[in-house]
Amino acid sequence: MATPEPDYHADPAAFAADQEELFAGHNLHVGSSRVTHAVDWVPWINGLRLPAPACRQGFAGHGAQGELRPTTLPVSCRRCRRLRGLHGVDEQPALFVLPH
Repeated sequence: MATPEPDYHADPAAFAADQEELFAGHNLHVGSSRVTHAVDWVPWINGLRLPAPACRQGFAGHGAQGELRPTTLPVSCRRCRRLRGLHGVDEQPALFVLPH
């Protein structure tokens, strides 16, 4: 399967608007992680903003390749929960279930 050619003529304003619509009222996942982060909007170019994890969890790219995925799941990142003042900030779900 061929990899699609990147579109180097993309419109930054249209991309930022698409991201705003996609993440409005949502939380996000970074890559394939199941941890849910709160969304914060960070400066990009020409006064435009893009979504990012509120805790500033690192990721490569700017979202155009699906590095960030919107979700309606509640925030499970401990730092995002603390930053947002959500109750139960010490409760972080396990990354995986251990066998009994």
